[in-house]
Amino acid sequence: MTNLNDADRPAVKTWMTAYRIPIAAGTGLLALLCFWALFDGGTAEKWVVGMGLALLITWVFVFQALYRRGY
Repeated sequence: MTNLNDADRPAVKTWMTAYRIPIAAGTGLLALLCFWALFDGGTAEKWVVGMGLALLITWVFVFQALYRRGY
């Protein structure tokens, strides 16, 4: 009996798979920097960092969607 979950084709190495770990590490460092600045900065910095965190969260969802589609 065949298992439908097994992939018959070999994995293709794309830019997403090649740079997955560095992108994840960079995203994590940016998140730590944003959280530090959010709690330690002034009023203007909090607005800028808050918008940066929103963009960072959006980037994570976009990255996951691109990775799942095989880019």
